Amino acid sequence: MTRIEGESAQAKGADGAQRAKRWLESTTRVNAQWVNPNPPAVAKLTFAWPHGGQNFSFDLGGTLKYGEYDGQEFFAESKNYAEPSDLPKHYSKFLAQCYVAYDKMPARADHFMWIAWSPHSITDWPKLTTADYVRAHVLKHHERVFGTDNEAMAAPLVNEDVVSAVASRLWLVVLSQKQETLVISKEHRSVIEAYETRRGE
Repeated sequence: MTRIEGESAQAKGADGAQRAKRWLESTTRVNAQWVNPNPPAVAKLTFAWPHGGQNFSFDLGGTLKYGEYDGQEFFAESKNYAEPSDLPKHYSKFLAQCYVAYDKMPARADHFMWIAWSPHSITDWPKLTTADYVRAHVLKHHERVFGTDNEAMAAPLVNEDVVSAVASRLWLVVLSQKQETLVISKEHRSVIEAYETRRGE
């Protein structure tokens, strides 16, 4: 990838994160206060791979509001792709990242959201949030997660409780440009927020 291509991909990724933030917050149930690459957000969204000396970070995160999810935190990955392209590869890595994040900091890992502008892995779609699928893709990244280049040796090291926890916390969100426009207006959202503030008082 050339420098120009890299900069273009980075800009596209940043745009996708901002668009995901706007859509999530338009639901009135989300405060997506951490967005990469804003410096205050980086520390909140960055984790270290257990092996290999490298870090990874989610694209955005924050807290959910009201109802059964009130006060719970989420991490999200946004993929601003018009076509499936290499999304399956990215989703595989995302699952391994979720496993590491939950294993390291379960108190903050209440939800993991995959937000994309294209579906992928259609034939496997019903399986994408299952424990079996999570386990299989955590093992695909066995070197960075378990420190071994042998997948068979890594298999017994998988923490099944962490796998189940991650699977139960996964959200798959597929957006479109038109869908992004069909949301509550800022004016109406402010009415809801004012109501919730008064109710809390």
